[in-house]
Amino acid sequence: MTAKRDLKRRVRDRQGRTGESYMTALRHVLDQRPSAVPVVEMIDLSEVAATLGIQCRVRMVPALADRIDAAAALRRLRDALIATLTDPAFDLMRRVVLHGDAPLARPGGWEPGRRFLARVRAGIGGISEHGRMLALAVDGRHGTELVVFMLWLATVTYIQYGPSLVMITIDGTLDGPRGLSLAWR
Repeated sequence: MTAKRDLKRRVRDRQGRTGESYMTALRHVLDQRPSAVPVVEMIDLSEVAATLGIQCRVRMVPALADRIDAAAALRRLRDALIATLTDPAFDLMRRVVLHGDAPLARPGGWEPGRRFLARVRAGIGGISEHGRMLALAVDGRHGTELVVFMLWLATVTYIQYGPSLVMITIDGTLDGPRGLSLAWR
């Protein structure tokens, strides 16, 4: 009840200052609230990726846009997947990225992702235990950058959502060093 009273008080205060109707003042007061869910708009690289033979949607967090050449990073990924044809650890990533497969994500908990990101933060690249994340060193605008390529796979068959490859920073954030963290941080 206190929150509702506070809202009414703020609306009536605005009404008194502006002369607006209660509904107009309410709309303005509600519009001033901070967003309940922060949104980071990913950069769509699917067209660039398609020219390189990548068969899934590709997104990149904005924090990487100024730090790397996205096309060069995708070429580096493609070359790494081709160079590891005989390594079964890369099979899932290769099937999705180069062949367009759309497997379902198997539940495995957050722990493998946590362990993988801890290794990456320590400067150790490579593929994760479950094969859905790969950290590669790429040429950045200010030196070498370790970029994480992460597969987002559907978890159920009744939703028609194809897999995506998401490029993130090694600090596990979506919008920079002090930004939104991924759940396994």
